[in-house]
Amino acid sequence: MSADRVARPEEPARTGTIEREPAPSGPIRRGRPEPVRRTLATIHRWVALVVGSLLLVQMTCGVPLLFGAELFRTHNADLYQPTYTSAALTAGQAVSVVHKAHPGFVPGSVTRDEGMWLVADAHLNLIYGVDPGSGRITGSGHFYGGFQGLMENIHAFGLSSPNYPGYVPFMAHTVPSFGVAQLEGVTYGSALVGILGVVLLLLALSGIVLWWPGIKRLASGFRVRAGKSRYVRDRELHKVVGIVAIPFLLMWGLTGAAAQFPFIQQAFLVVTGGNTGHADVKSLNWAFSSDRTSSPTGADIGIDTASKAALATVAGTIHNTSLPDPADPTSAYLFEISQPSGDPYSETMLAGNGWVYVDRYDAGHVKVVWGGHGSTTANTFYEQVVYPSHFGWYVSGGWRLIWAAFGLSPLLLAVTGISTWLVRTRKRRARQARRQAVAAT
Repeated sequence: MSADRVARPEEPARTGTIEREPAPSGPIRRGRPEPVRRTLATIHRWVALVVGSLLLVQMTCGVPLLFGAELFRTHNADLYQPTYTSAALTAGQAVSVVHKAHPGFVPGSVTRDEGMWLVADAHLNLIYGVDPGSGRITGSGHFYGGFQGLMENIHAFGLSSPNYPGYVPFMAHTVPSFGVAQLEGVTYGSALVGILGVVLLLLALSGIVLWWPGIKRLASGFRVRAGKSRYVRDRELHKVVGIVAIPFLLMWGLTGAAAQFPFIQQAFLVVTGGNTGHADVKSLNWAFSSDRTSSPTGADIGIDTASKAALATVAGTIHNTSLPDPADPTSAYLFEISQPSGDPYSETMLAGNGWVYVDRYDAGHVKVVWGGHGSTTANTFYEQVVYPSHFGWYVSGGWRLIWAAFGLSPLLLAVTGISTWLVRTRKRRARQARRQAVAAT
C-alpha cells in the first residue's frame, strides 16, 4: 500500500525558480511521527519491489489450485460413470480391482467422489476410477499431472518436489539449520515458500499502518479519484485494493508461512490462548513406532477393517483414505472423515475434517490427530476456520471465485505500486537536476 500520507497537488509550471509544493490541506494526524512513517513506507516499498515478483508468482499459481476438483471432474467426465446396486464395492475391494488390473501400480489413497471410488498413487498423479456397482474400471486421469502439477510444485513446494512437474533438484537440498531444530530437514523450496508467507504477512501489516487515515478521515481511505493525475489515481487505487484484500492477505500469509514453519502456528496459538501441543496435528508423518511397545508384526488388517476402527472413534463419513507406505512398516492408515457437526472441506474431493490414524497391524491402535477432540477454542478456530480458509473449500466453486479475485489482487497492487514508484523516482530525479542546475549557476 502506498507510502504517502495524503495526495500531493499537481506540480506547478516552472518559471526558472524552485517552487515549493503547498502544504497538504486537512487536519494533521498525530501519534505517528513522520520520520517513523517514512521509514516504514521505505521498507514496505523496497521489500515489495525486491521480493514482489516471487510473491506474485507464488500467489498467482495458487489460483488454479482452488478449483482442482472441478477441473479434474471436467477433464475426466468419462471417468464418472457410477451404477448403484445393493452390494456396492468397499474401498478395499476397489483397491483390489485396480491392483489386479494393474499389478505394477502402487496405490497411495482411495477416495469416494461423486459416487465413484478413485484409487490414486501417493501423490494424486495417476487416478483410476472404479464403479462401486459394477466393479469395473471406468478410466484413468491425472489430478496433479501437467499444468496443475506444476502449479502445485511452485505454490506448495517451491519446485522442490520430485513428484510433480517442474522439479528443480537444488531446491530439494536442505537449508543449513544452524542448530535450530525447527529448520532441520527444511528444503530450500519449502523455506522459500515459508519466507514468502512471512513477507506477505509483514507487507499486509505494514500496509494497514500506512493506509490508516484516522477516524475522522476514514472515508478518504476508500476513495479513488480517477480524474486526478496518474500518481494520485494509482496511489489511491493501490491503497483501496490493498485494504479491501487485507483479510485474505493476512490469512494467506499466516497459513502459508505456518505450513512450512510450524513454530509460526505455535506462536499464533500462544497469542490466542491455544494449546501448542496440538500445533502439528495435520502432519502426515505420525509414526506408530513412537508409542509401540514392540516391533510391528503380523498381517495387514486391510482397509475395510481399519475403516471400521476409525469410525468407531470418530463418527461420520469417510471420504479419503491414505494407505500405508509399503516400504515403511511403521506407517499407518489415515482416514479423513466428514463429521456430522460440519466439514470445512466439504466442497472438495479431499473432504474430511476428522483425521484418524489406524495401525496397519492392530485395529485397536488408533490415534485421532485432527477433528476438534480435546482442542481449545483457539485450536479449533485455527483448524476449522483459519487453515481451511487458505483453500476456500468450504464453499462451492462459484463462491470460490472471490478467493480467486483476491488471489490475483497482488497483480493490481504490483502494477499500481510500480507506477507510483516510477512517478516518484522521475520527480525526485527532476528535483535533483534542478538543484544541480541552480548550484552550477
